[in-house]
Amino acid sequence: MVDNHGPVSITVTVRLTEEQTQALAAGQAVDVVVRLMPDASATDGLTRAGTDGFAQAGTDGFMQAGTGVPATAVPADDGTPSVDGGVVRAGEGAGDVGESVPRRAVVSLDSTLPEAEALFRSAIVSLDAIPGNEIEGISPLYHVSNFDGPDAMAAVVQLTTRLDARALIGALGAIEAAHADQLDCDLIDMEGVVSDEPDCRVPWPSAAQRAQVLAPWFDMDPDARLGGDPVSFLLAMAPDAGRVGVLSDDWIIGEVL
Repeated sequence: MVDNHGPVSITVTVRLTEEQTQALAAGQAVDVVVRLMPDASATDGLTRAGTDGFAQAGTDGFMQAGTGVPATAVPADDGTPSVDGGVVRAGEGAGDVGESVPRRAVVSLDSTLPEAEALFRSAIVSLDAIPGNEIEGISPLYHVSNFDGPDAMAAVVQLTTRLDARALIGALGAIEAAHADQLDCDLIDMEGVVSDEPDCRVPWPSAAQRAQVLAPWFDMDPDARLGGDPVSFLLAMAPDAGRVGVLSDDWIIGEVL
């Protein structure tokens, strides 16, 4: 953006609906229109868009006013766009995405395809690319022997997110769809969240009995707990504990993320 005094860099925050969040997770462009407010100033807590009326995604995960390019935008926690009279309210800092408190979440990945490693890497990149998400841990890659179907590969990732549980589940569904449903991505647990609604079950009901979730999770975080129980204890009691084993400790660096 340029004003009478030269180039000006502006950072604003845009909050999206759940549908827009899912489109973003699937790698689709999301258009955000921002109207010019002639009387707004840089000190009134509001930001002005360029005269082209569009916002462009910045590298810090925020929306920057500018060039008229349809933008990848910041997810919302309540599904309401942060637009007041055509003005997008500025973010308060580099970590400000929406109004939700960052929460730690655990997500499982599994697939029966031979190229599961590549699918998992791609899914992790997509998950980490959602503004407000940050991957904190990635488990070893596990082989899962199944009696009633093809063998599988499994892994677990830990992240902090500003999405609520339902929005994160929706984003995981969009990532699955973007990969032609060739892998499963499930929200296993989210810090401080308990929900038993049909479209939002947290913790994941069967996770406490599934070694393909518990074993990689324990390797990633030996002190982890699920529903108040140590993951180490749940793993020892899991009926399928003898059917999982580590394939690789460094699989994630097999390709450049």
